[in-house]
Amino acid sequence: MSRFEGEGFAAFARAARALNSSLDLEVVLHGLLDGLDDLLRPSSWSLLLREDDSDALVFRLVRNENDRGLIGRRLAPGEGIAGTVMRTGETLLISDVTQDARFSSRMDQALGFATRSIIAVPLRVETRTIGVIEIVNALDERGFDLDDVGILESFADFAAIAISNAQAHSALLELTRNDPLSGLRNSTYFLSCVDEAVARGDRFAVLFSDMDHFKQLVDGHGHMSGSAALAEVGRVFAAALAPDEVGCRFGGDEFAFLIPGADAGRAAERCRTLVARVSERTSLERQGINVRLQASFGWAAYPEDAATAKVLLHVADGRMYESKRARGRARGT
Repeated sequence: MSRFEGEGFAAFARAARALNSSLDLEVVLHGLLDGLDDLLRPSSWSLLLREDDSDALVFRLVRNENDRGLIGRRLAPGEGIAGTVMRTGETLLISDVTQDARFSSRMDQALGFATRSIIAVPLRVETRTIGVIEIVNALDERGFDLDDVGILESFADFAAIAISNAQAHSALLELTRNDPLSGLRNSTYFLSCVDEAVARGDRFAVLFSDMDHFKQLVDGHGHMSGSAALAEVGRVFAAALAPDEVGCRFGGDEFAFLIPGADAGRAAERCRTLVARVSERTSLERQGINVRLQASFGWAAYPEDAATAKVLLHVADGRMYESKRARGRARGT
């Protein structure tokens, strides 16, 4: 009896339902893990997705805890069995990898693993190949056969569509979180992050900023130059943020930042750093304006200063205006 009949068909149906039950990419990827285990029981398997900017393959998901060192590793275009499948778009069944010159042992050597047999199947959406699924070494020590290939190819068809849909949904969701001018997050997403940090009871600080004399820049050089300046400032802030920090363009020439784990001292230090990052560079050089922009900052720490996002931002805004007035007095303006 074919493995597509009886329990095999039931396992396939469960896997297909799981893959198409969510638009969350991580949920879909872990549905893959459960589905492949039910269907083919390999001793090891991995999912690799194409990296858009380089065409390299990146390991996104693996079956075994011992293989987790693969996550995030890259295969160069065309490298190994997976790279060959990615380039050609054709499935490969290899009963003995030691007899195949296309096999790359680099990942085996990194993990102390021994690949014997492998099936690698492309993940295709219409005419695009978006990744590769590899299964390695059947648990019962049997060799993989054409039945396994058929099952994996059918499973990959469902998986590719589910992954593509989840990626598209994720990209759309990302757009709704971003400010298109500055490249930072938007205020709606930022406030949700602050609310979540409050709900968790985490220690954190918020910073609030706006540009000094920005209206004079716009009045003198126009709104297009003002927008270009804000875009440059956004890039400066983005480059200065740590991976766990969140920056947003709050509105107009105002920016806000969430600094996890920060107390009052750390918040004040981050304000000084960001002020310096803006003031130390010349902006609008391409337009021939060559202006040194200045920003004023204020901060508020949770839970010392306030217990809600709204009040925290109010406190930080007040400190920002105190700083702006002090800077104006120092310049005699």
